[in-house]
Amino acid sequence: MELHRSIKDAENALRDFLEYSLERSQGDQWPTTCGLPEAQIEIWRDRKLQNEADQIPNGGEERLIFYAPFEDLYELVSQNWIGDLQAAFTDLDRLITFMKIVEQYRHPDIQRRELFVYQRHLIMGITGELRAKIVAYRSLMEVGKEGYPRIEYIKDSLGNIWVPGKPRRVKTNLTLYPGMRIEYIVQATDPEEMPLEFKIHGDRWQPGNILFFDVAEKHVKKQTQINITIRSSRKFHAYPLGYDDRVVFEYQIIPHPKGK
Repeated sequence: MELHRSIKDAENALRDFLEYSLERSQGDQWPTTCGLPEAQIEIWRDRKLQNEADQIPNGGEERLIFYAPFEDLYELVSQNWIGDLQAAFTDLDRLITFMKIVEQYRHPDIQRRELFVYQRHLIMGITGELRAKIVAYRSLMEVGKEGYPRIEYIKDSLGNIWVPGKPRRVKTNLTLYPGMRIEYIVQATDPEEMPLEFKIHGDRWQPGNILFFDVAEKHVKKQTQINITIRSSRKFHAYPLGYDDRVVFEYQIIPHPKGK
């Protein structure tokens, strides 16, 4: 399970960062300007439509880049290397090699086998380095210093998702009522692989990355902001209030209708 989670987290982080880089350099229309033939992009769209027809879309997971096969990701990276990708990873051949290893070990048949120790160390090392380089680059761009941990992904139990490159205030446009409980899954990485702590809306810091917010009458407000923050175990942090990264989810919270 740990190996599967490590592979999945690295793959998601890489796809998120690639989309972030393309949107920064080419805008929202990057699928038509990224250098890949339109026929390949159309295959992604067909996969997306088929998935949406088979099941309810899973919030932000329906982004187009999540339907690109790995061979198209290699081409995307090569075609759009100059810019954020080069600044973050520095060595194109090394990145492509790492991506191919991740692709090899993400196959379900391989994950069901008992792997040798060196294989487990290999994949854990590669996935950790990929995520660490992305976090270090984002930290440098957003904070001005390398070395601070960053949030890579947050999803709430209502289907709202935050990923890098998106506004740090997620306006959900959802209405909540007192008595509801919202669950958040937070994915974050420290460049030096230091332990992380997580915190939500005034609660205490905790080591687990699954957070809960219980809606109460005191939270009733047109624009209630739920702060989700992380910090490393180091003495100093990116922000004066003692945290390293933060994302805000915004909801409307109203009293229960009469008689409910």
